[in-house]
Formats: sequence, structure tokens, C-alpha cells
Amino acid sequence: MKKIILYLIMATSILGVQLVDGYYVAQEAEYYWDGYASITSIRVKNGEIVEVVADLVDKKGNLASKDKKYNEQMLDVTGTNFRKFSVEVPQNFMDSLEERGGTAGTSMETVDFQLPYIDIVAGATTASEKFKKMMKFLVKKAESGETGKYKINIDTKIDTKPKKSKKIF
Repeated sequence: MKKIILYLIMATSILGVQLVDGYYVAQEAEYYWDGYASITSIRVKNGEIVEVVADLVDKKGNLASKDKKYNEQMLDVTGTNFRKFSVEVPQNFMDSLEERGGTAGTSMETVDFQLPYIDIVAGATTASEKFKKMMKFLVKKAESGETGKYKINIDTKIDTKPKKSKKIF
């Protein structure tokens, strides 16, 4: 019996950590001057990331990608908007996973390797970088099975992990 447990531990460390099924959400703790905060979520099923959402959310829960006026103004200023961002960035991430064989049995090192391959949406560079940071946070939560919604502090300059997080439900 001890040998079987030892072999299982060795196999887990060689193959990587399995992601735990569930729904994981990271929201930026502070709102931008325009009343929105970055939000990213993942859904894990059978150890695989099957859904990714990236957007901005206001204090009432409204998404920037659904705000017609906000998107028109952002498009005029930056050449892109959150309607486009909320589709392209998650799709780029899912494409990068597919190219590398998915997430089953992956570890944080593999996901860190995949994140540089996500195209940054021109005009939404800061949001793209925050998405990458939030994805690292969410994958760590999925590795440990800590489902739920978290508010996290993210600097606009990119480092490897958020300053702190707080589970909000």
C-alpha cells in the first residue's frame, strides 16, 4: 500500500497538477476612473479549462462589453473596445491551450509558458496584461480547488503575482 501511494505521488509530480473542476473569478479590487474594474473568470471541467471570460465590470455588475456608448467612445480613442477585447483575448488563450494540448495534467509552469503567446489587443495593452496576471491567479486557485470569486489588487506594471486577494463569496 505504501508503495502505491509513493508511486501516485511520483506520478502526480511528474505529470503536473490536475486542475479542479469549478468556477473561478478574479476581479480587480479597485475601479478605474470610469467606474469599471477588470474581471476574468474560468470554468474547469474534467480538469480542463473549458471557458474563459475577460471583461470590465461596474459596481452594479454591468459588463463594459455590453455598454454601447462606452464601446463607441473607446473605439474612437484607442481603435479597439471591450466588445472586441472580451472575444479576442479569451479566444487567444483557448487557442494557445489547444496548440499545447490543453490543461489536463498541466502545472503553473506550463501555463506561465503559454501566457506569453496570448496576443495583446492593440489599444488595450493594460487590460491584456491584467488578463494574463488574473489568469495566473485563477489557475493557481484551480490547482488547489479554491472555487469562488476573488477581489485582487493588481498593479499596472506587471509582476508575477497580485499583492493580495480576498474571497468575496
